[in-house]
Amino acid sequence: MSAAKVRLEESCPGPAPREDLGLSRALLARAQAGDAAALNELVARHYERLRRIVRIRLGPEARRMVDSGDIVQETFQAALAGLVDLQVSDDGELLRWFAHVAENRIRDEIDRQRAAKRAAERERPIDAASTRSTLADDATTPPDGAYRSEVREVLDAAIAELSEEYREAVVLRDFCGADWETIAKKLGRESVHAAQQLHQRAWIKLRRAASERLGAAE
Repeated sequence: MSAAKVRLEESCPGPAPREDLGLSRALLARAQAGDAAALNELVARHYERLRRIVRIRLGPEARRMVDSGDIVQETFQAALAGLVDLQVSDDGELLRWFAHVAENRIRDEIDRQRAAKRAAERERPIDAASTRSTLADDATTPPDGAYRSEVREVLDAAIAELSEEYREAVVLRDFCGADWETIAKKLGRESVHAAQQLHQRAWIKLRRAASERLGAAE
């Protein structure tokens, strides 16, 4: 169990390294001044974390209808207009803003897919390529990273199945790098300690569920 616990924690992005704090803010300023290279670097810097956040928030059922990679691309495209006036203090704040834009894209796309399904004369089979799209980025994973990739898949799936408040506590803290004050405010907790307890309970459930799946796989 302890080994599985370490693997799970290492597979979670966690807050940005201390030495990286502020880098996205500098890139954002350059991008707002018209520096295309800075904009590309900004997108690349946050792509993988945002992709995992999108997959988690979609959940397994919605991922059958919606391609997470497409949502991420649409998120960055939709965010371009808002970048002009955006002001952030660190990487986490920018990522949370991207994640908020992604939420809107997820909601719009799911609504569109459901409307199209209702309007269709007959159900069409799920496109196998779309079903595999959530794993597309891992298809080229080097052999020595295959197991780490599997653990990330298991971890993200387990997070997606948590209750909404547990899921958001993990996403905000361990993917977006939010501080405890921000988490408490967003999740309606009366104190930092209450937010920390919520996060701790979420991880207890998460470790149990993910470790059971990893154990079964092994």
